[in-house]
Amino acid sequence: MTDKVRKLDRKAVEKVAKGACFLGSGGGGPLSITPVIIDTIFKHVEHISVVDISQVPDEAGVAIVAGMGSPESSEGITFDTAPAAAFDELGRLSGIDLDYVAAVEVGAANSVIPMLVAAQRGIPLVDANGAGRAVPTLPTTTFAKAGVRAGPAVLSAVGVPHNPCQHSPLDANAEQVEDWAQQVLTTNPDFTRYKAGAVSLWAMRGAKLKSQEPQATAIGGDLWLAEQIGAALASPAPLQAVEEVLRAQRRKVAFLGTGKVVSVRERAVGALDGGMVSVVMDDYLLQLPFLNEFLGALAWDASPPRYLLGPDMICCMTPDGAPLSNPEIRRRFSRQGAFEMSVFGIEADAVIRQPDMFEYFASHINALCPAFDGAYLRPGALAMNWTQVEQW
Repeated sequence: MTDKVRKLDRKAVEKVAKGACFLGSGGGGPLSITPVIIDTIFKHVEHISVVDISQVPDEAGVAIVAGMGSPESSEGITFDTAPAAAFDELGRLSGIDLDYVAAVEVGAANSVIPMLVAAQRGIPLVDANGAGRAVPTLPTTTFAKAGVRAGPAVLSAVGVPHNPCQHSPLDANAEQVEDWAQQVLTTNPDFTRYKAGAVSLWAMRGAKLKSQEPQATAIGGDLWLAEQIGAALASPAPLQAVEEVLRAQRRKVAFLGTGKVVSVRERAVGALDGGMVSVVMDDYLLQLPFLNEFLGALAWDASPPRYLLGPDMICCMTPDGAPLSNPEIRRRFSRQGAFEMSVFGIEADAVIRQPDMFEYFASHINALCPAFDGAYLRPGALAMNWTQVEQW
């Protein structure tokens, strides 16, 4: 990492997409929709200019751009001009001249969609995001926790001529924007075909993006890490190479093993995809509940029973190096039945590794799996013992 502007060519962006798919912990948009997005990016530019958070001037305008909604319904989406339409409308509503764009989270689609805006508007991309992984809802991001006003937020329809936009109340917080967006995605006819759209929000100045008070507004460096992971996935020994990259970055990581995916159960939760992936390991059943992203990993019949809990990351790949988001896991299982999948547990960034975040993930696991009665570091309330990621 240097203070100079990095230039990402097509091969680098393809590595980023694959690495971000792995780091997204099951979410962040399916890898399968990224080739057409990358095609569109490189119709406009030969490279994407990427800057570190520290390089953004204090008075510069920055906004977040992402895809939002149901990953399972997103097949066929090209996004095309929708993210830029949302970005432009946000600039108009906020009154801020937007000079930079950044990502909401880490994931295959949501790491490259901001690049589309950077390419089409001729601006730099900031290597910054609000989670260090993919997360189910807007309130779970660092932007929300740092107190940045989420509204106005703009949703732009994909696959509809001229990308019609809807915007939230101007002073909405992250919870209110999340509720508003779920309603738009599931009831507005411009959006219900895919239950998805392009969203732009959190317009802010560079000084706020760089702020560390009351906590860090954003997490930096994950685009660079995703590129390194993408290269490792293509190596002759991808499992070892991925672990080496993570450990070189001083990430606490545990290889949970390779097992067989034996079932994938799904149900819609508003505009999100909820469910459970079950993996038979050597001597126990590993269950991976998800709400777009993996919420944790449960080993009910291990001795002793144990679990990992989000925001710590559950990252999956095939043993030969194909990163797997939840839509890819479902499609692969639907096509071929049981298949081998390797699972890593990775400790989340300290900025989001807070008690309220563990409580949030535990509550969503409990909604999907009522037998789970876990909570962060509350031994008296646990059905199973809390297990730190490095102990697995």
